Amino acid sequence: SKEKTTEFEYESLQDTDSIVAYLEALAAGFRTGRLLFCWGDEELVLRPGGLLSFEVKARRKDGRVKVSLQMSWKEKDKRRSNQQPLLISSSEE
Repeated sequence: SKEKTTEFEYESLQDTDSIVAYLEALAAGFRTGRLLFCWGDEELVLRPGGLLSFEVKARRKDGRVKVSLQMSWKEKDKRRSNQQPLLISSSEE
């Protein structure tokens, strides 16, 4: 299907079972490399792949709790990252 929009936003109150189902659908989409977001006449297809930036935020303030997950990546970037992994050690080897 053709991508109709470049931005998708949705907000509602959900129970934890529904949140789990949405998280499982996101996990499946990242696994297969295709995420479809649909609501009413809005539709957005994203194709995650390669290395993705991943950010987690959690906070509690004045009795309200917020957990945010953010994943981002560059589209059509087939180049592999040549960054070396971070190593933290107390040994002198």
